[in-house]
Amino acid sequence: MDLFFVLLLGLLLGGYLVLDGFDIGSGMLVRPLGRTEWERRAMITAFGPFLLGNEVWLVATGGVLFGAFPLLEGEVLGELRALVWPLLVVWVVRDAAVWSRSRLPGARWRGFWDTTLAVVSTVFAAGWGVVVANLMIRLGDGGAAHPVYGWFSLLWAVTMAVVFAGHGAVFLTARLPQVPAAAVAGTARRLLPAGAGLLAVATVVTVAAGVLPQRAGALVPVALAGFAAAAAPLGARVLLGRGRPGLALAATAGAVVGPLLMVATAGWVVVRDSAADPASLSVLGGVAAAVLPVIVLSQAWMWWVFRHRVDERSVVFF
Repeated sequence: MDLFFVLLLGLLLGGYLVLDGFDIGSGMLVRPLGRTEWERRAMITAFGPFLLGNEVWLVATGGVLFGAFPLLEGEVLGELRALVWPLLVVWVVRDAAVWSRSRLPGARWRGFWDTTLAVVSTVFAAGWGVVVANLMIRLGDGGAAHPVYGWFSLLWAVTMAVVFAGHGAVFLTARLPQVPAAAVAGTARRLLPAGAGLLAVATVVTVAAGVLPQRAGALVPVALAGFAAAAAPLGARVLLGRGRPGLALAATAGAVVGPLLMVATAGWVVVRDSAADPASLSVLGGVAAAVLPVIVLSQAWMWWVFRHRVDERSVVFF
């Protein structure tokens, strides 16, 4: 039962990163690439219908974490509260920016919230990189040798910011009308190799920096997961060149979730050993069996409804 919840936790968190990841990446690009109000509105309309549904995965992740892994929540995440709490505030501000931008008609009002959206989305993406770095430190052997905001965290912060931006650019290429999508595709083709290179460098540094347990059983799988994630953006770039943005989005999803696989590979034993007692897990298992299909089916329904590109008939949410 404890292995089931380890897999469930990884599935929910990975699903959140992949799905809300393109919201975050798109939000990062709203101000830099949206030259006109129409373009910015189209970009937000592209990811707007998915916003709340994607965030459900994070809520479900929190429920599993607090219910099934109380020791992990207390011992590992408790040490990162100086990072986790600010990220929650950033998350709330990101949502406020999306919901607030069109509440008043003024250009300055919308410009302020569009800029806020781009800034906080970038901070959130970089913050996840810092979380990745510190989870590897605390689940591995790094201990206090690498502070929360040290150089190792900075490397992963920059890496994940670029990876999320590439993921968002590919999503917008798949969802925007043909003309603006072509312009965004050019940005994606520049971001994707940069993300691949940074992931490769971050993987090498992670393996060589003494953060992880220094044995082949830990280092080799982490390295393989990291290099696989680094290869994903390059594959996405090839697919974009062939006019397959949907498949390219699936490839960038691998880049987004790859660092989580590295963390899971390095620390899954710690996570498993921090599980709650069997009786509690049994009760939670029944709840998960009832809730998880609803989440998956709801997500599938959203993708089916909003599978077409944004056009003049699209519902404008924000």
